[in-house]
Amino acid sequence: MIRSTKQAFEIIDTKATGIPYEAIDYLRNQESSNELNKKLVYALKNAYRGEVYYSEKYRLMLPAPLWYAVVAEKHLSEVLFEPLLEMFTIEEDWDLMNEQAVYLVGLLAKKYPEAFLDKVLFFIEENIKKKNKTPYIFCFEALYYAKDNQFDRIHAMLEKENFHWIDHYIRVLGDLMRKDTLAKFKEVLSKFEGKHTVIELQYYIDVMEGRITDFQKGLAFCEMRDAEWKNHYKPMEQMFASTQSPIQQEVKINRNDACPCGSGKKYKNCCIINQW
Repeated sequence: MIRSTKQAFEIIDTKATGIPYEAIDYLRNQESSNELNKKLVYALKNAYRGEVYYSEKYRLMLPAPLWYAVVAEKHLSEVLFEPLLEMFTIEEDWDLMNEQAVYLVGLLAKKYPEAFLDKVLFFIEENIKKKNKTPYIFCFEALYYAKDNQFDRIHAMLEKENFHWIDHYIRVLGDLMRKDTLAKFKEVLSKFEGKHTVIELQYYIDVMEGRITDFQKGLAFCEMRDAEWKNHYKPMEQMFASTQSPIQQEVKINRNDACPCGSGKKYKNCCIINQW
């Protein structure tokens, strides 16, 4: 039986196999506190940093950040805004962690539609300005909860150059089926002549004008996934049953990074050699 927050942290931080159901539920059922918030922020900020969650004993990345992201579902607060969005600035990723992060984006947008959406829109604008191709696509989930007064800014994104993920952005806006979005799609259509984006725009124009009748409107992921976290992760138990953790297969280390084994050498001069 878990008797303290510290004990629950220790279990999650060190568990290499299996899903720590009891520790996760213990933390989810605790009152929010500075101690818990700091732990959640730390986990999100370091989710893809090998030097933080790499286990020398098992020679793999521990899945602790994923379990803390599950805990975060019950401790939503504004302190999670920035560390969550920072995850989408890193090219190396892990599918399950991304999925859980998208789920959190939806929950935060639903709870803080004004504050979080403003943060997300600024984040998108900055990534476009920097011509980034990093996976900021994952924060588009927040658009499902945008308020009417935010749509001028949301639509303005369609005018920007170097928007790497514009086609997916259009798909999310198309799901919302707004009259002002239809007008904006028609307005910018000629701007994308000769590009695939025209196909996306024309499709949603046809949907919203009734020429396509078999369209199925999308929903935010947090509305589709089972709200009981254990129902979602229980079918994945086999994935975490051995030290061949799925995170080990997905997390990438750049050739010139310090090797996560702690040797002090660059990865290209150390463990990467042993994989050849």
